[in-house]
Amino acid sequence: MPYGYKRFATRRRAELRMGSQLATTRTGPIEYTVSGSSTGLPVLYFHGGPGGHEQTDLLAPLASLGCRLIGWSRPGYLRTPLEVGRTFPEQADAATALLDELGVARVVAYGLSGGGPPAIEFARRHPTRTTALVLESAISRHYAPRIPALVKMIYLSRHGAWLTSVAAHRWPRTAISDFVRQESSLDSQTRRTTVDWILTDRSKMEYVRAVLGALTPYEDREPGLENDLEQWATLDDSLTAGVTCPTLVLHGSQDGDAEPSNAYHAAATIPQAELHIVSGGWHLLGLSLNGGTADEARRSFLGLA
Repeated sequence: MPYGYKRFATRRRAELRMGSQLATTRTGPIEYTVSGSSTGLPVLYFHGGPGGHEQTDLLAPLASLGCRLIGWSRPGYLRTPLEVGRTFPEQADAATALLDELGVARVVAYGLSGGGPPAIEFARRHPTRTTALVLESAISRHYAPRIPALVKMIYLSRHGAWLTSVAAHRWPRTAISDFVRQESSLDSQTRRTTVDWILTDRSKMEYVRAVLGALTPYEDREPGLENDLEQWATLDDSLTAGVTCPTLVLHGSQDGDAEPSNAYHAAATIPQAELHIVSGGWHLLGLSLNGGTADEARRSFLGLA
């Protein structure tokens, strides 16, 4: 297994580096990727944890609608050193430094899951650089999950993450079933229906594999996740204070990771924020039975409908 993993990790790192660039900024080196239209609405993506620049592919529908997607590996993930910004305010400033290097004046800050806090910090620390804020399944307050040892072994270890990504290709029903169970509060029947629905759609299967693939190589993402866990635990309800830009909050009613209370808190504390709760939605709205309603809300909010 170690030898097979070494070959896999070498190949995976090469793939990831081919899809990204390194920018030298005033805060340090930042790995990033740009896709979509060069003249479209700029969207700066703050990925969750674990994750990296390649998680920006989850926003491919926005690129197809003419947006310019700017993804980056947050500090501690892949090729962006943790020293670039340990705290979320520092990460917000690092994102601004990246935009300066790219010559981008203003963006829509898009925070997914654990990327919510730095996206929120970006919006409130740099209001003149923020066109709007979108929070999807995002953390917006104190977050200190108890992660069972088995979950750590399966998803948060180098060999476990590798085997999980392999399982998504070889034994997709098993891999997807466990993932939905971990990330949702759906009842068993609805989980089975959701898994069956995903398995019949090639694009959704690719989505699942992209998400699980974003766990690997885990050791290249571990510093970022460990730091995120420390930073999330320090948050309180004041995180959203001071955000003044137009904001859209998207969340699933059955999110088993970032509880829906995060969405209600953000919507209640950010002036005139729009709240869209996906009925029956879980942590990955793109793989939720009613997830299409979130797509419609996002298009309308961004003026892309």
